[in-house]
Amino acid sequence: MQVGLNRFKINFQGAISDRDIDTFRSATQHVSDCYLMSTLEALTHSENGIKVLKNQIERDDDNPNLINCFFYTQNGEKEKYSIPTNKAIEGYEELYNTQENEIIRSLDISVAEYEKKHKAKPWICRLSEIFKKYRFENNLPSLFMETLTGVKPRTIAEKAFNWNLKGYKTEVMELFKRMEKEKNHSFVIGTGQKKFDGRRWHVYIIQDVDLKNNTITFKEKRKNKPQTMDIDTALKTFKYITGYFSSDLENTVQK
Repeated sequence: MQVGLNRFKINFQGAISDRDIDTFRSATQHVSDCYLMSTLEALTHSENGIKVLKNQIERDDDNPNLINCFFYTQNGEKEKYSIPTNKAIEGYEELYNTQENEIIRSLDISVAEYEKKHKAKPWICRLSEIFKKYRFENNLPSLFMETLTGVKPRTIAEKAFNWNLKGYKTEVMELFKRMEKEKNHSFVIGTGQKKFDGRRWHVYIIQDVDLKNNTITFKEKRKNKPQTMDIDTALKTFKYITGYFSSDLENTVQK
């Protein structure tokens, strides 16, 4: 394994390329995997986030039609899931038909198989699946982040019984102050049962915090267009925040 020291120029044997990682920013969501797609793009915003992606996703050296995805179990073991890119796996035909990005598709399938093996899907996601035709995508972003990186993310109110972030304003503003100073971060912000943009339980990437103008800029993966909102409105709109500063991931990229 060789690691370059130049920012965003990290070369691992078999690892996905910088061009592959760039596609995470332009790829659009087609199924209920906003937690996954938003996390992937958020990780591209930090140097250590990109290193994690290159550690955890690779094109198979022996088979060009396989993508290997690696996840950490609760006891810290690293598991490998190999997904074919040239043929559909039974039960996942909808993904092959709708998601052109083969890496995102492979991660979706790998997560689903991981959840089946470890019975890892949280109860709130299992409950919401009752109303969905394709049931393998729903998840909480914090759980996917920890499974992918091996590091528990910073989280505000994701699993709490709150409608919005108004009651967490002090905690949120402390986080925003650091995010404004440290642009090298990978955070997402999510809604709960309250509908926003026509959707409930949706996840967005936090792109920027501007405390001088009292705004945050965020992006969702179906339209792939940034939106800016004043912070007071955001506190009334969103339910939780979760993610990493780049320094949070230093240990995992050295594994």
